[in-house]
Amino acid sequence: MIWAFIALAATIAICTAVILIWRWRVTKIVDSVDQVLERVLAGELAPPGVTNSEDRISSLAHKANRITSMLIEEAAAAKTEKMTVQGFISDMSHQMKTPLAGIAMYTELLLEGNLTAEDSQEFLSRVKISADKLQWMTDSLIKLSRLEAGAIALVPMLAGVRQTISEAITLVLAEADRRNIKIEVAKFEDVQLHHDRKWTVEALVNILDNAVKYSKDGGEIAIRVEALQQYTKIIIADNGIGIPKSEWNKIFTRFYRGKNVKDKEGVGLGLYLARVIMESQDGYVLVDSAPGQGSTFSLFLRS
Repeated sequence: MIWAFIALAATIAICTAVILIWRWRVTKIVDSVDQVLERVLAGELAPPGVTNSEDRISSLAHKANRITSMLIEEAAAAKTEKMTVQGFISDMSHQMKTPLAGIAMYTELLLEGNLTAEDSQEFLSRVKISADKLQWMTDSLIKLSRLEAGAIALVPMLAGVRQTISEAITLVLAEADRRNIKIEVAKFEDVQLHHDRKWTVEALVNILDNAVKYSKDGGEIAIRVEALQQYTKIIIADNGIGIPKSEWNKIFTRFYRGKNVKDKEGVGLGLYLARVIMESQDGYVLVDSAPGQGSTFSLFLRS
């Protein structure tokens, strides 16, 4: 009887000890999990002491660290995107302010009357110039936003580059002729390239338009094509005002305009759009220029 009582007491003691140990372990696990979750909520990584253990807590801490890192990266990306959008809106508002102010001012003067026929015609011309600038800017922004958002996918196809260049020249020829600027294309054998003709023409037109705009009346624009090992290079060279080397990279950014072109019409989107178009079809564009010595733009398309 006594031995039975002793055995029962021993069993109860062992069970109590097991329960206490288990309770202590569960409490420790819960505390560890709580620490991990607190760190996650605070945007921090799990404590080093936890991640070094080789148990389920280590696995939990590792996953929590991954989740935390992902959340931190997403938050940083969202912040960067927000700043980009804010900067874009600010730049766009600044660029649109001038033509809108011009339209408002000249329209008000026209509505007041008391103008000669010559003045009225001049103000109407200026209103049209500002309206055309806004239209061009709006069209370019729509193209850029759709390209950057992936709403438009370039479809490179094997096609001759001669026709692509010819179509681009046609679109700037009227303004070049008006200012007596010659556009000469060096003879070359037509090359079949994988490119999206429509958008490549857009890129070429933006560069040719700048070449015409920033060249003096009676200037020259030379175009030649060089076949390289992996790329074909389309070279557009002018004898215009040129670009300082310190601005070579900046001119391909959105809304940037060089210090020596402030008196010329423009919004700083053409070269940026050209760069985006070229990069969207595995190509790129470079510039070589110096003030007073003209500019040479080289567009590279995969052969």
